[in-house]
Amino acid sequence: IFNVGVIAAVGGVLWTAKKVIDKSSNLESRFRNYYEVLNQWVKNKNQHIEIVEYFKENDIKNIAIYGMGELGNRLYEELRTSDINIAYFIDKNAAEIYSGADDIPVVGLDEISQRDDVDAIIVTPIYDFDKIEEELINQGIDLDIISLEDIIYAL
Repeated sequence: IFNVGVIAAVGGVLWTAKKVIDKSSNLESRFRNYYEVLNQWVKNKNQHIEIVEYFKENDIKNIAIYGMGELGNRLYEELRTSDINIAYFIDKNAAEIYSGADDIPVVGLDEISQRDDVDAIIVTPIYDFDKIEEELINQGIDLDIISLEDIIYAL
């Protein structure tokens, strides 16, 4: 019985260690992806290629920015003085967030379907794009849903 207990305890420790390693690997992959996108963004800027060009080439004049994290805020900062209208931000935690960005409202996922004032939703949590896109489609959102990563690399 003692040996069975020891084996079970070791198994539990190994299972927990595997979960910690998997989570760490996932975070490393996520941050590497963010680094690569930000690096390309800076390369574009150094070549005087601005994100606004993507929107103009694709006849996108009014957008919503999904995600109020670092990438969402950097996108806002780049576009705020352009001809591109940022109609609103979207965030799952909208009730807890004040954008502080020229009185641009922050809406939750449930409020998007009531709005039709944008040409596209730009998703800034690039690592979770597929999941977010599926969520939006499942809510009946019939807009272009574009990853910031795709925009950066399309330039």
